Amino acid sequence: MQVGEISERTGVSVRAIRYYERAGLLPATRRQNGYREFEPSAVERVRAIRDLLETGFTLADVTALAECLLSAEEGGALDSGCSGRTAAMYREKLAKIDVQIRTLRQLRQRVEERLAAIDEGRGMRDAG
Repeated sequence: MQVGEISERTGVSVRAIRYYERAGLLPATRRQNGYREFEPSAVERVRAIRDLLETGFTLADVTALAECLLSAEEGGALDSGCSGRTAAMYREKLAKIDVQIRTLRQLRQRVEERLAAIDEGRGMRDAG
């Protein structure tokens, strides 16, 4: 399968797929004519990579999970090292999300307070 076909099947740009390949996330072989050739499983791998990225993981996180992705693609159960590492990364991601939520709630409260002060000040000017 060539990069264009993977792009069509996944909706991911050719450029991104090539980036994943350079990052070691998407193995390919080179034909004699120089074209990259990917295994059919590359479609699912690209989808898994996109899912992780859209969930908020970084490319470095995804790279750390590359071995686990490959194992899962091959139909194997995740070994304890992979599942433990994966679970730890998800726990860390949840902790970061919780911090972001707290920060956003505080920011929202400050914005509401400032807006209320502006509205209050405008009401006093309009009444006077």
